[in-house]
Amino acid sequence: MHASTSTADLLLTVAEPTRLRILNCLAAAPLFVSDLQFVLDLPQPTVSRHLQVLRRAELVADTPVAQFVLYRLRRGSDTSGRLLGAILDALGQDERLRAERGRAAERSRSHTRVRVQNEVTSLPADRPRTR
Repeated sequence: MHASTSTADLLLTVAEPTRLRILNCLAAAPLFVSDLQFVLDLPQPTVSRHLQVLRRAELVADTPVAQFVLYRLRRGSDTSGRLLGAILDALGQDERLRAERGRAAERSRSHTRVRVQNEVTSLPADRPRTR
């Protein structure tokens, strides 16, 4: 988390229900926008808009993978990171959010590996394959 991010700013950012649900899913595994769309049953623009807010607040990080972007949770050891961890741990008490986190983990296992493998196997022969 950015040093200038106050506790109040962090709480305001994660208090928005859709952002809280996105963070909950990312607590299970790194996910692509399409995975979050699937798990949360939300349109792509909504998911992308909330991910941008979370990225600006430095709560999530993004990694390009071919033409896709993989999002993952950023957990720091500072006060903000510990607070986010406590919030995410508490979400496990909510049955609906626990179920969403489970669906996110399953989606990551079943789709992320396939998507990444498909991208690697579809690289042109003259392009080096890196891991």
